[in-house]
Order: sequence, then C-alpha cells, then structure tokens
Amino acid sequence: MGKPRIQIKLRAILDEERVSAYALAQALAGKVGRNTVYSLARGEKQRPDLEALAWVIWGLRKLTGKPYGVQDLLAYEEEP
Repeated sequence: MGKPRIQIKLRAILDEERVSAYALAQALAGKVGRNTVYSLARGEKQRPDLEALAWVIWGLRKLTGKPYGVQDLLAYEEEP
C-alpha cells in the first residue's frame, strides 16, 4: 500500500472553466490572500486552511454559477 495523500484539483477546475487564478483572487479579495489562491492553484499548499478552501469554493460558485463542493476540489490518492 502506498502513502496516502490529498490532491488539490483547483488548477484543473480553473483550466476547465477558463477562469484565471487572478480572477479567483480578485473575487476573493479581502477574504483569502492572493498568494494563497496562487499557491492552491499551483498545488503547492501541503496543509490548506479549511476556511480558505471554503472561500475558494464560494468563489468558484460565484464565477462559474456551478455548485462546486469539497468533493470537486480534493482527491484522495495513494502513492505507489
């Protein structure tokens, strides 16, 4: 059994929706820091803040009009 991990799928969602990380950061101004949004989009955050993730989902819903949820943003994987 491989090492378990959680993968953040924000970049894939942004690409699919044709929404830039900048646009998401603008929508979340005053709620989530721009560097946090960019870091999440690059998949660099190892321990993202749950409140920040909630705001990201809120921002995705606002920008796309789609009912995104936690299950869309995170994926469970096991490394070989």
